[in-house]
Parts: sequence; C-alpha cells; structure tokens
Amino acid sequence: MEEAPVFVNVSGERIHGVIHIPEETPAPTVVFCHGFTGNRIEAHRLFVRAARKMSMKGFVAVRFDFRGSGESEGEFENMTVSSEIIDLNTVLSFLCERSEVDCDKIGLVGLSLGGAVSILTAARNHKVKAVCTWSSPAEFRIISDGVKAFGMDLKKILEKGYLDLPSGYRVGRDFFTDILKHDILDSCSKISPRPLLIIHGLEDSVIPVEHAHMLYERAGEPKKLIIIDGADHTFSRRDWEDRVIEITTEWFKKSL
Repeated sequence: MEEAPVFVNVSGERIHGVIHIPEETPAPTVVFCHGFTGNRIEAHRLFVRAARKMSMKGFVAVRFDFRGSGESEGEFENMTVSSEIIDLNTVLSFLCERSEVDCDKIGLVGLSLGGAVSILTAARNHKVKAVCTWSSPAEFRIISDGVKAFGMDLKKILEKGYLDLPSGYRVGRDFFTDILKHDILDSCSKISPRPLLIIHGLEDSVIPVEHAHMLYERAGEPKKLIIIDGADHTFSRRDWEDRVIEITTEWFKKSL
C-alpha cells in the first residue's frame, strides 16, 4: 500500500489531498468529504484510520480539504455549500484520470456537512455509484437554529456580512444565502437506484438522530440505516469508531 499527496486546482486555488493506493489497481475508490470546519484528517483521526483500513481491503481511498479548510488554498469565509460541491466534482473528475482508479466504481463518504455535500453532488453526478453518510443533516434549517443559539438572527448576519464563530472561524454572508438553494431531502430521493447507507449516532447533539430517519424516509431503494447506540457526532469512542469503519467498509465491498 502507498500513501501520496495529491493536488487539484479549482478556480486558481489548490486543493490538498492524500490518496491511499492498495496493492492491486485499478480499484474501487472511496472519497471522503469532511465536515464544517473539519479537514481531511477529521476528529480523532477518523478519516485517516478509515482510509487506511479501506486501502488494506483493496480500495483506493482519497481524503482532501475543501477550499478554505485544512491545507487547501482559499479562505474559509468564502466557503459555501455550492463551492464545496464544485470542489468535490473537480476531485471526482481528477480521479477518473488516475490509472489507479476504477472510474465505474466510485463511492462517497461524507461526515456531517460533508454528508450533505455528498448527497447533493451524487444526485447530479452519476460518476458516484454509492453514497455513505456519517451524521449528515437532512435539512439546513438546523443552521439557522444554530445561529439563534449565538444570540443573532440571519437578518443581522446578512447586514453585517459575516458571523464569527467561537472556534475562531468566520462564516461569510454567502454561506447563509447559498444554503437556501439546496434541498438535501430532494437530492436524497434522486440517488436511487444507486445504494445509500446512512449511519448516525443515537446521542448526536450536533445533528439530532431524527435527521437520519428523515433521510432514510426520502431515499429510494436500495438503502440502509444504521444507528450507533450511545454514539456522538463523530463517533469519538474507539468501539464506535471501529464499528462505523467496519460497517462502511463491508458495505462498500458489496456496493462497489
């Protein structure tokens, strides 16, 4: 197995990524999409462990930073859901030019907002043959609800032009206006007949587990829903993490 850096240019800005290459290629490929303010490593190295496990099982695995996140160029303040869809589509096109990748067998894993981006992208890009979401929102209303928790409303944010998060990230006005363009549930219904796996923690305090059930209800067949008892948003206990990685890997072996 091999791990190597990859770079993809999008609108004059460079995306940084890592490709995990199994011993035999071309191979089915899984692309990981990180969450809001996340990166290609993700919490407690979740994406690193998952990608290495999948590579051991014969998959090409690709982790990358959306523009404005991690080591990729661009500013987080300029990030929108639409820009992340563009980034992902560009990465998919790039991968189809790689000799290690079986372009007819590409799947997506998306964590949190990355799950929504994966669903929205797959609905329109049929290079994607299977989608797995981890802790994905089913609708963007949860973001406006979260804004209220900061003691602000969207009107004030739009007037000001940005929202500064306690984490130090600045979210630009365009992010909030852009989410109005996207319907996650409608896109979820358009993935079928390609398979969809939805995994969610029962005790997720960031994206409540009800979102997983909403996605499952709107999805066509084939579909599968797995709820991890007791787990939080990023499955931050080793047994939760191991189970999610194992379930996802075995599902992709059947789906791709």
